[in-house]
Amino acid sequence: MSQDVLAKETNRRQLQQIISGLSDGVILAELDQTILWANEAALTMHGVSAVEHLGANNQAYAERFALRYRNNHPLLPDTYPLSRVAAGEAFSDVIVEVSPTGDDERSWVHRLRSLVLTDSRGEPELLVLILSDATEWASAEQRFEKTFNANPAPAVICRLSD
Repeated sequence: MSQDVLAKETNRRQLQQIISGLSDGVILAELDQTILWANEAALTMHGVSAVEHLGANNQAYAERFALRYRNNHPLLPDTYPLSRVAAGEAFSDVIVEVSPTGDDERSWVHRLRSLVLTDSRGEPELLVLILSDATEWASAEQRFEKTFNANPAPAVICRLSD
């Protein structure tokens, strides 16, 4: 095993140890969109117990999980977050609703951002998706909106100082 390969594997192992316990979900993928690893939080946010259940790559992931924007527009597989970061797009605060394909009863809301890790020469080496669970926030926002829509009387929310 060459020194470069050993250093690369050591860095990945150490990175996985650091992020395995984070409350944010983290998914690591190769440049070809092969899903390599996901921490426990990312698995929980998808309702699965192992990285294999996410799918081997973005195409398999898109077959297993349907993604929609909050305005109910579905995402096409080539606009899924992993495809976007693989295409070199940097993004943050992308909010999507995720549900297992064919199961409209279960869904989660994810707030996503992307990151591309580079090697010592500055070349892209690893794709990273960072997920925050925004399900409770989205549920509270929806309840708030329903409350105001249910009452035809004008209403205002303000602070005493306003």
